[in-house]
Amino acid sequence: MSGAAGGGGLEIDLKWLWLPASLAVLFLLRQHLLWLMLYVAAVLGFIVLWFIALPRRALAAERAFHRDALRCLATEDLDGLDRLLAGQWLIRRFGRPHVLPDTRALAAGARGDHEAAWRLYTEALAHAPPEERPRIELNLAAEELATGRHESAEGRYRAALARRPELTPARINLARLLVMQGQSLREAARLAGEAVETCDRREKPEVLCLRAEALARVGDRGWREALDDAREAGAAPAELARIEALGGAA
Repeated sequence: MSGAAGGGGLEIDLKWLWLPASLAVLFLLRQHLLWLMLYVAAVLGFIVLWFIALPRRALAAERAFHRDALRCLATEDLDGLDRLLAGQWLIRRFGRPHVLPDTRALAAGARGDHEAAWRLYTEALAHAPPEERPRIELNLAAEELATGRHESAEGRYRAALARRPELTPARINLARLLVMQGQSLREAARLAGEAVETCDRREKPEVLCLRAEALARVGDRGWREALDDAREAGAAPAELARIEALGGAA
């Protein structure tokens, strides 16, 4: 809570007024020992509750919240996720500040509102602890890719791969971005080829198509073999036909 004082718009954070107020009460009670002891005990109890007990409860609430939020996302119950988010007063007040924006970003992305997801991931990243930052940065890069912020997305993917070269999602999305831009296509083919070995089997047809398209665009004769691999993996016929036409025109 804050308020403005004076014509210059000076901001005062009212939550810090408890300190001078407490000192004033202590001064007033200095000659009343019993009341002074009761007041000091109440203040200490409040400090323990506010700064220790409630933050610990908030961490426990975060674990339950993550479990329930993932269940809502897995079942595409986005309305249920909205209700879950609205009820997290303990996390909102005492939890880690990146938790709720991060989950709201997941919900926005699931709804196709990539601009909102980008804003929320940016907010979450600003407050995230070091161990959470790599995951949020990858999600943010995906939203930058979806919203046309290609230069920023490429930088994030390259930074992620510099830290962890085996990171499959970063390989796939960087390859996708390079193919979209028509740049560094041999690098894109290499990245896609490496990702095929480690990606989820459901992603394999798309990744193989990425590799085939990158090779077709640079006129590498290996595109036909890559396209056959994509066909065998179950790639969509329309996508196969598009790449076939692209390779024939190259």
